[in-house]
Amino acid sequence: MEIFGRKMNIRYFLWYYCFNGLVILDMFLITIALIFQIPPDIAMDIQYFDLCVCLVLLGEYALNLYMSSPKKKFIMEPLNIIGLIASIPFDFILITAVPGSGLLRYLRLFKLSRVFLLSSRLKFIKDLFEKTGLHKVLGALFATILLFTLLLYLFGPTYNLFDDFYFVIVTLTTVGYGDVVPQTYNEKVLSLILILIGIFVFSIITASLSSFLTDRVMADEEKNTKKINDAIEEKSESIIDELKLVRKENSELKDELNILKDEINELKELIKK
Repeated sequence: MEIFGRKMNIRYFLWYYCFNGLVILDMFLITIALIFQIPPDIAMDIQYFDLCVCLVLLGEYALNLYMSSPKKKFIMEPLNIIGLIASIPFDFILITAVPGSGLLRYLRLFKLSRVFLLSSRLKFIKDLFEKTGLHKVLGALFATILLFTLLLYLFGPTYNLFDDFYFVIVTLTTVGYGDVVPQTYNEKVLSLILILIGIFVFSIITASLSSFLTDRVMADEEKNTKKINDAIEEKSESIIDELKLVRKENSELKDELNILKDEINELKELIKK
């Protein structure tokens, strides 16, 4: 049974690391295809690889749904919703539904939601999201980027879609390079809103990370202090037990000395007689 359990653990870890490795590789390829202009044949290979990863993710989601109870709670879980979104092959669906649309390249951003799917498997990041609610902030930030990119594209005719996306990222992060600047009234109004949102959102992210890391440091210190106290207490109990044993032995020795003393006195009296 022990050997069987060890084999199962090895298989689990192999599957765990291979699966997460596929997701990381797919995210890397998606990012490359999103940012850079690549040859069509390589882009198609990336799409087919992404389709395979999506099928694996959908299979895992269906298996977890089948094994879960109650199923409604599993479906409504935020991380499971994100996982389902991350498992959808947007390229193939959108190319069929909206052929020739220039927005398809940027709608691949939905695939980057796999970051949340992957992070839910890593204990450190999972604890970070659960204790700080940071996944909600990042989800809202992701939606804000998409929304304002679309608004600038529709109501700000100065730049193209990529420049609008670039401007939203730069403005939200409060970097402000100045190479892309708003020209029309609508663009300036949207920029002001973006600046305020960026200050608010990144302040929350910074505060959440600081609080989480501080709590972890304090928790580690408490664990270390507890270990030291437990070790001291254990050592103290051992010393106390040894002292009790020594006292008991001293008491027994004292009794033996008293008995020996009485015997010596009796022997002296016999000698005198």
